[in-house]
Amino acid sequence: MRNGTMRLVGILSVFALLVAACTSGLSGETTSTTTAGDGATPRDEPQVLLASHALSSFDACEDFLDYVISHAVELVGPYGLEGPFWGPWTADGRLFEEDAADEAPATTAAGQTRDFSGTNVQVEGVDEPDMVKSDGDRIVLISEGDLIVVDVTGPDPEEVGRMHLGDRAVQSFFLSGDRVLLFGSSWVSHHPIPLAEADAAFAPVQQSPTVQVTEVDISGDPEILRTMSIDGSFISGRMVGDAVRLVTTSGPVGFEWSFPKGSGLRAERKAIEENREIIRNSTEENWIPYFLVSDAEGDVVEEGVLFECDRAQHPDEFSGLDMLSVLTIDLSTGLDLVDATGVMAAGNTVYASSDSLYVATQGWQAWQWGRGGGDDRPEDVKTQIHKFDISSKTTTEYLASGEVEGYLLNQFSMDEHDGHLRVASTTSPNWWGSGVDSESMIAIMHEVDGELVRVGLVDGLGLTEQIYSVRFMGDIGYLVTFRQTDPLYTLDLSEPTNPKVVGELKILGYSAYLHPLGGGLLMGVGQDATDTGRIQGTQVSIFDVSDPADPRRVDTYTLSEGSNSQVEYDHHAFLYWEPERLAMVPVQQWQWDDKGEEVFFGVVGLRVRSDGSLDEVKTVVHPGGSGKDYDWRAQVQRSVVIEDVVYTISSKGMMKSSANTLVELAWLDF
Repeated sequence: MRNGTMRLVGILSVFALLVAACTSGLSGETTSTTTAGDGATPRDEPQVLLASHALSSFDACEDFLDYVISHAVELVGPYGLEGPFWGPWTADGRLFEEDAADEAPATTAAGQTRDFSGTNVQVEGVDEPDMVKSDGDRIVLISEGDLIVVDVTGPDPEEVGRMHLGDRAVQSFFLSGDRVLLFGSSWVSHHPIPLAEADAAFAPVQQSPTVQVTEVDISGDPEILRTMSIDGSFISGRMVGDAVRLVTTSGPVGFEWSFPKGSGLRAERKAIEENREIIRNSTEENWIPYFLVSDAEGDVVEEGVLFECDRAQHPDEFSGLDMLSVLTIDLSTGLDLVDATGVMAAGNTVYASSDSLYVATQGWQAWQWGRGGGDDRPEDVKTQIHKFDISSKTTTEYLASGEVEGYLLNQFSMDEHDGHLRVASTTSPNWWGSGVDSESMIAIMHEVDGELVRVGLVDGLGLTEQIYSVRFMGDIGYLVTFRQTDPLYTLDLSEPTNPKVVGELKILGYSAYLHPLGGGLLMGVGQDATDTGRIQGTQVSIFDVSDPADPRRVDTYTLSEGSNSQVEYDHHAFLYWEPERLAMVPVQQWQWDDKGEEVFFGVVGLRVRSDGSLDEVKTVVHPGGSGKDYDWRAQVQRSVVIEDVVYTISSKGMMKSSANTLVELAWLDF
């Protein structure tokens, strides 16, 4: 009877969804599928999503606790709960209590008249945290545990402020006026069993992740104003105007687990029963992340759980005991937490437009297998996508959820355009290894009554291959897959219900990052490869995509084998400065001979001609960045253009060069 009731509920849900689609301007729309490339076979015509993926809210803390406890008692073991942190969830989660696109075009800050390059971001007007920022007069950076402020208004760059960050594991930051907002995560590991009772090699290690957000005033000597500590790990952040959205993930905290006293099944079974009782007695503070705000003197001025139980949501399908939290900070008033909400799922990919923030999460089965918790690779893996409204600078509201087949590569796999979300995914990610059957696809999603409904699909792309890069530009999408050769697909997405492949270019190698140059040109940074797929070295390619039906590669710049670029996995390392048509690509290259290893750490300056041809302007190398007696600190990590000069930054120092010739003008040693 129960199964029959559930089937009836499912049928009614489908009917309600279809009615909602009709009344929302989608009357008559079903998902359109285009299958293309590499001998792909037609698939069954997919329909509008038939299962609800919208998140459900908790009415009260009693409802919330019933949900988490019922799942946790089934998962707990003799050493506590295990989660995707590659070890049991912490027994002492609040250790910090003791320490209490486009590329953004050249921008001009309020009152500034100097043109300068901003952080290379995906969406214009949506800033992303990075290790180097500039306001046109200053360059602010993180280097070897220090926050450094450099004045660049004079003939030579001058260090005007430095602050040692101590044990703060800072990874990136935002800059707004004289305020810097630092982000970092730290881990504390300890053995829950005294080593006298268990061999250290086999004792379970428990880890306590903590997010630290630090507000710093850089109007004079850098000075810490406030610090916020949060249970969990930092995922990403976005800033629109002064509104900062911080995305974190956390596991259960504050449990003092019982452990087997002796060996054997009986001891383990007793520990499991005791741990189940511990879970049954848990409170919301064990599951919702806790936060502390301390002032400059280290005194706690605010603390508590990030949000109330009714601000948490959960997917209909159990997705683990992690809490994905979205925090809103109004940077115009400093480190003020003005809002927070959460989802009971493990998030890993963040994309934001100026009005919406999307977080992609994996189902519990995929997480379990990915962390070694299952013997068999999961079949038919799905990625859930949750949409939040960030149009207000003071609130973040959950709007809708949807699901796509497969895995996402990174943030560029999602893009919002004219009210639709385009999502690129691969059924088998590249870390599954070669020989795995896979295909890639682009799904077009539309929000309907709390649901991200799939209204269009292009599949069958790159059979047996994985996505290596993707970029959406208006009505056109560009997709690169790779195993042995690199198909560059161009897709017409102007009709969301009828997306289609319009062009394909097969070449050797691949592009791991795609950057639009304007004038019908697209730049790719990746690797050259042989016809068997063996990578040969860093390669920069220029594609003419002015005719989407006939994409062509018009020029390449290739380094020898043993080279790679940080741009392949971190788009913030790339700079393109349109006034000079100058691309700055950091490169590392290793070569060996009978006399030993020789290294090149530098950045290659390439000028893009209007016809798409590439000219090498010059390579910029910091002291110690080449030869056999090299210095690891000399690796160039970022480039910034201000007016007619380029500043290249490494851990060793900052070099000022002419933007036209890249000839060195000055050097600042850190």
